[in-house]
Amino acid sequence: MTMFRILASASLLLFPIICFAASHEEVLRLNAEQKVGSEVVCHVPLNIIVDQKPVTLDFKNSMTVISNQGNNRTYQVITTFVPYGTATAVITQRYRLNVITDETGQIHKIDPNSVSVTSPYSSEMAQKNETQLRSAPESYQSDSMVTVTDFPNYTIQGYENGPVTRCAILSKHE
Repeated sequence: MTMFRILASASLLLFPIICFAASHEEVLRLNAEQKVGSEVVCHVPLNIIVDQKPVTLDFKNSMTVISNQGNNRTYQVITTFVPYGTATAVITQRYRLNVITDETGQIHKIDPNSVSVTSPYSSEMAQKNETQLRSAPESYQSDSMVTVTDFPNYTIQGYENGPVTRCAILSKHE
């Protein structure tokens, strides 16, 4: 898989089967904690191959809550991919994310008209990543993927036993 596809799909694949899965009520409590203006910050190490060499990126989602109407939330998301040991993002994605909670999980859908991708290294890579992100299908995150660790902190188990994403909800006063 090319770096373009990895970075485009990572946003969807790394949104949250852990033995202590959250109950639906716990997920609803996490959702209620996300007041307008608060931020949900998630980190996960992402191991990829670039030019036949392993590279570990810090995949960071910073999601500012724009609206929260119970089962429907909208976030302004800034996602960065920063190689460990450096301070500069290889690529930065910006978009609005709509999340709808149902009885067993959450549907995530990126607003394709809000997508913007930049890279200080390659405008071609940024353009390809933006095209892929705009056409990304909605994804589903089951409540069983979420574990509340120390409220309002939680983890999300990656799909197919992928890496664990660590998340925190920060109020706008923190």
